[in-house]
Amino acid sequence: MAYQQGDTITAADYNTFASNVNAVIGTGSGAKGYGLSEITTLSAGATITAAQWNSLLSGLQKAANHQGTTLTNASNTVTTGGNILPLSNLAADITLIDTNADTADASNLSTAQAGTSSSRTTSWSGTITHTFTCDFGSQNAARYFFNSGGKIHVVVARSGGSSTDQNTAWTNLGTGLGTVTMNATDTTKSGGTYGTNTAVGYRDLTTSYQTIMSAPIGSGDYTANDILMQAKTDGSGLLTFTVGLNDDHAAATGTYTGGGLGTAPNEGTGWTGADSVDGTISSTVTFDKADNASYVQVASPTFANTATL
Repeated sequence: MAYQQGDTITAADYNTFASNVNAVIGTGSGAKGYGLSEITTLSAGATITAAQWNSLLSGLQKAANHQGTTLTNASNTVTTGGNILPLSNLAADITLIDTNADTADASNLSTAQAGTSSSRTTSWSGTITHTFTCDFGSQNAARYFFNSGGKIHVVVARSGGSSTDQNTAWTNLGTGLGTVTMNATDTTKSGGTYGTNTAVGYRDLTTSYQTIMSAPIGSGDYTANDILMQAKTDGSGLLTFTVGLNDDHAAATGTYTGGGLGTAPNEGTGWTGADSVDGTISSTVTFDKADNASYVQVASPTFANTATL
């Protein structure tokens, strides 16, 4: 390669650099690509203009600024009529933005954007489910969203209602799980008590449901209760999520005997304890996205409920 001090910078050199930067900032493929306009490559033997050189460095800098990556050479722009000199660390800088492609500086994200929600105020037992879709419009748009640091968040919470152990167990389960977050590579939870992080992120989704988070209570009378979250993709930019709240606790039963309610006519009569959840139970969905118009800015997905709690 002729890209060194004292040699002519060829169109082939330029095109190699441009293609490598485009893989990160442009359409890319798979885990690479932010969806920005791509740097134009040159015909063999063409002369590189100042504008073309600066477009290469601008694309490099946009990626670095979005990521929070520190570069050596991207500020070395040239003026019309000036000389384009080899930059010793240019290839290394391009490697840096490629290595850090999955990194996004928090200051360049719009966070906690409203997605959708579902809530219930009537008492329930058994299983209730919040199912919602997240539509990006195309597979590429979905890739750009997650490749540039996009995330989907789900929070389950219960409040109000009766002062029962069952209600307390569900309140504690939501609090102990915290915020469940799917990003490009995995799904995590912010709480320290319940739930297990999984290695299933956006890039792992298939057309069949996969578990992204499972959170059993773990012990006590209500150990059978749990939250199960699953997700799938249709392969064209539409994701579907289910948030299943499973109240599998079996109500206690017995027979009245000996004093109080056990006296006639209740003596020997069977009884079944209360087994329902009341108050307000909710599933709230938000999202983060790359949203700096100077660097990387992606479109917001649209959300819709297909089943409510």
